[in-house]
Amino acid sequence: MKHRKQRPSFASRLSLAEGLPKCVIPGCGKPTLVASRKGLAAFHCQAHVQHMARHGSHWHGSYRAGELRPYLSSATSYLRCRMQTDGAVKQSIEALTLLLAGSPYEIAARLRGLPVRTRADIAFGRLRRAGIKPERLLAIYLAIVALIEEDPGAVRTKEFRLVQVAKAAHRLASGYHRIWESEDWQGRRSRIELHKFARSSGQILRRIGAMIEERSEFAVERHLAGVLAFKRKRYGPHPALPEAKPLCNKLEG
Repeated sequence: MKHRKQRPSFASRLSLAEGLPKCVIPGCGKPTLVASRKGLAAFHCQAHVQHMARHGSHWHGSYRAGELRPYLSSATSYLRCRMQTDGAVKQSIEALTLLLAGSPYEIAARLRGLPVRTRADIAFGRLRRAGIKPERLLAIYLAIVALIEEDPGAVRTKEFRLVQVAKAAHRLASGYHRIWESEDWQGRRSRIELHKFARSSGQILRRIGAMIEERSEFAVERHLAGVLAFKRKRYGPHPALPEAKPLCNKLEG
């Protein structure tokens, strides 16, 4: 009978780890996790490691809803005209439909201890229960890819893209909310509320983003340029691009 090779303990791996004394993010100055003997991150401090887990980048934050809105609106309108006629769009929507239909459902308050793969599947079950359509997920993926493509300050890594896709989808149905009302023996009424949100950090985001990308990337290859052109026509270029800035300020009379 073969025995699985035992993985070295954290303490033994930490004793052999080498790294820089300070975090490499400009202006940080905090000790790396290796230097502080709290973890194995050789180039970043605890705060920036946690930032990476939540946002997919050590320094770039997640896109806000207002930043994503023009791209999402453009992608939604663009797809609406092609859902029934374009083969790539139909293929992606059918794949996302099967993903939503085959995913289990569980409330956010009962996820502790479940493996990442199971929690990712359940996330799509929550989206289905919330009535989120597959074309919405495809539009989110198209919008995120288009925003990263046009934003000159974007992080152009796969991990950042997957996390941003997952966070945008996760916001649609991440919580479990329940309210109870009770009455005691004196007739006084009380209200109990439970609000529980699924964790939006770590490998779960990478998994959710990858599951959406796997079913959407063919449509994006075909239509990313079209979505960007449609968005520019409707909303103009990204605010950070040179052509979006006025050449001079208007003089006030």
